[in-house]
Amino acid sequence: MRLLSLVLLLLIVASCTPTGQPGGPVTRGSAPAVVDPQELIVLTAQAPATLIARAEARGYTLRDVFPLRDLDDTLVVFGIPDGTTIPEAIAEIEAAVPGVTAGAHHVYRLQADATRSRDYAARMIGWPSGGCRARVRVGLLDAGVTADHPGLSDGRIRQETFTGRTAPPVTDHGTRMADLLIGPNRLRGTTLFSANVIDPGLGAGDAAGVVSVLRGMDWLAANGVDVVNISLAGPRNKLMNRAMGRAAADGMVLVAAVGNLGRGAPPQYPAAFPFALAVTAVGPDGAIYRKAVRGDHVDIAAPGVDILLTTGGRMVVASGTSMAAPFVTGVVAADPGLARLNVDALRAELGRRAEDLGAVGRDPVFGAGLLRAPSECR
Repeated sequence: MRLLSLVLLLLIVASCTPTGQPGGPVTRGSAPAVVDPQELIVLTAQAPATLIARAEARGYTLRDVFPLRDLDDTLVVFGIPDGTTIPEAIAEIEAAVPGVTAGAHHVYRLQADATRSRDYAARMIGWPSGGCRARVRVGLLDAGVTADHPGLSDGRIRQETFTGRTAPPVTDHGTRMADLLIGPNRLRGTTLFSANVIDPGLGAGDAAGVVSVLRGMDWLAANGVDVVNISLAGPRNKLMNRAMGRAAADGMVLVAAVGNLGRGAPPQYPAAFPFALAVTAVGPDGAIYRKAVRGDHVDIAAPGVDILLTTGGRMVVASGTSMAAPFVTGVVAADPGLARLNVDALRAELGRRAEDLGAVGRDPVFGAGLLRAPSECR
């Protein structure tokens, strides 16, 4: 199994007490939000029959089973017995079936804000006006690209949906990311594999659950995707840690937006996982995006404020750490000297090439500094 993926995403601590209702508002308070407070997600590397039998004997109800063949796991969804909390359920199932990983069905949000315009980003990092040829396969874990995008009809985008719903996306975030990845003067000579994991019925239609995210990742892995861009953010989650860590060990590089919760927010995941590449956003003057999360896990900065985009035939602008991530994804995908590195070597090489910002050397605001485009593509 070959996996090199650039992924932008954030997760939730599986042991925390969740809030929220399926299909309803997603809570932004101190407690992590969940898709359903009566649902438990379990990953098992073994055949799930023993897990299911022991869980059902304890009053759990089987809701769904999803083989994740390219992640070497099976994802099992249970209904939790009345009167049992999620932390209690996690402890009970992990004790009953050693080796499994149980967790809450946490919610992950897209990280973008609407704002005013300025077309500067490519020049700022030295990206050439004609774009760059992709040297590896590129993937997107995000909202679905809207049906009117020309890439879907001309074969430049292959897309699958993992939300269990047939309704179209209520956000154009996935389309914006596709524009930044393979739009005019961006990456060329590649097919974008788009995994639609954003549930139009969850919260404001800008969030994904753990199940859809892991199913989407498995599909990207099965298609031999090398570079995956993920624009999701949330707290730490054991299930995501297990599945994504396994993918990273097999060669997947996760490029993750650090999140838009601001200076005092805790680290967001997967950006804060040690196997992920954490991307923050800056404006044309090199100033940090005011809502960007800070911390020692921040690796690299890229343009993410007032980014000019074209969606649906109209010009729009947006800001956020998710706007910065595709620039990093593009640089890695276009540079044969970067695309095959493991995440530690990739982090070091991007840092070596970066333009220092803020305090001298690596710092918790800008990481190693401003991203620079590959010399082979200038």
